[in-house]
Amino acid sequence: MTIPIALLALSLSGCAFQETLKSGSEDPCATLKNIVENYPAEFAAFRRGGTDYRSVTIYRSREELIKGHCEVWAWGNGDSAYVCTVGAPDSQVATGRYTQAVEQLSGCLGPEWTFTEEARERDGQTDGVVTRFHHPASTKPVVSVHNIEDRWRRSVYLYIGSPARAF
Repeated sequence: MTIPIALLALSLSGCAFQETLKSGSEDPCATLKNIVENYPAEFAAFRRGGTDYRSVTIYRSREELIKGHCEVWAWGNGDSAYVCTVGAPDSQVATGRYTQAVEQLSGCLGPEWTFTEEARERDGQTDGVVTRFHHPASTKPVVSVHNIEDRWRRSVYLYIGSPARAF
């Protein structure tokens, strides 16, 4: 049995419907490690079928930690990120997904990775919480899990990429 990774196979309690998130990988921890190792190559091994926008190209991911929810964003100049985003119907579900993701990432990344949790800010306003995992090697990306709440939406997302862009 493989260890589930961020936000996988969660049944929503207290909701009128059931939603199960599934991994797009047989071994999510190994996939996570491969994604982290592919960071210096701008996640080239995970890119397929890109769409160009004004300042970013968004690629579908060849392997998804969360099936149907992951992409590779490329801004150019060597700046890329692997991102998975999942919406939540309410604060309770979002907080549960966030907490489980942090626990699972801790188990997959290993003891050399340290983490901090802090308020997440956007435009000078707190809009949630973020846990950032850091590796002592400067060649490694930051891995972060965000629990975002505003008046209209709730979402949890996983970001693997440049520490400079770790929202």
